Parts: sequence; structure tokens; C-alpha cells
Amino acid sequence: MSDVQLPDFPLSRRQLLAAACTAAAVGSVLLSPAVRTWAALTPQAEAELASFMTLSQRLTGRSNLDPRIGQRLFEALAQRDTALKQSLAELQAHLADPPASWGERQQWLARQILGGWYLGQIGDASNATLISYEQALMFKAVDDVLVIRSYCPNKPGFWAAQPAEREV
Repeated sequence: MSDVQLPDFPLSRRQLLAAACTAAAVGSVLLSPAVRTWAALTPQAEAELASFMTLSQRLTGRSNLDPRIGQRLFEALAQRDTALKQSLAELQAHLADPPASWGERQQWLARQILGGWYLGQIGDASNATLISYEQALMFKAVDDVLVIRSYCPNKPGFWAAQPAEREV
């Protein structure tokens, strides 16, 4: 058994380890969300996202919406609705009208967009898609008073102490 000769491997262990580390580093850079987002945005996609952000600003009444969340919301809606671009154009055209005069499709789409921004998800409990948690607008409305659930605002057991009285 000792007479069996294995063929020589062209790389040393150090060269193989260096090649593996280099491949892992390049792969992590190419697969990072920032690079995928940058590479995926064509001029047409940028225009569609800009139009969606303008519509979102009009619906929410906020001018400082996060474009990264907007892109995730737009992509999630596009996956659920093949006629999204046409529906967005129709909703955009009816924004000046009172919401009660909108068609069922426009009202549904407006609720989906508002739900995505305020709740951080679209869809119902059985098939919801999470868009954002911490940056959901529902938390921004009360962030001066309440802490986002699941984040401890103080030391453990702080809730047992008598709260300080506030002057009204």
C-alpha cells in the first residue's frame, strides 16, 4: 500500500487558502445588497422608483421617506402584482380626486403602499412580506414617547419602579 503515488497537486496549501479567501471576499462583495441594488437599477428602474417615491410622499404626507425602504416596498409590490406599473399610473392620475371616488383597485393599492410604509409589511398575516421593522412610520409617529417594542429602554426590571410624576 505504501507503493501508491498520489499525483502532485499544483497548489500549495497556502496558495489554496489564499485563493479560497480571495474567492470568498469577492463573492461577498458581489452579493452584498448595496452592489445588487446599484447594479439592478437601470435608468428606467430609477425613473419608476422615483415616480413611486413621489406617489408615496403624496400618500403619506411625508417628504423624507427612505429610498431604500421605498425600493424594497416597490419590488415586493411588483412581485405580488404584475400590473403594478399601470395601477400606479392610474392612482397617480386620481390623487387630486377624493379617495372615495377612486376605483376599488386604486384604493387597494393605496392601502398596500400605506401599509408598507406605516406597518413595515404588505399583505395579511398569512402571506405578509416584511419590508422594514425599525423604520416603519408607525414608530415615527410616537418615537418621542414610546420605545419600539422588543427594545428595552432601561435596565432589567425598570418597569417595577414607581414612575416619576410629570407636570402637565
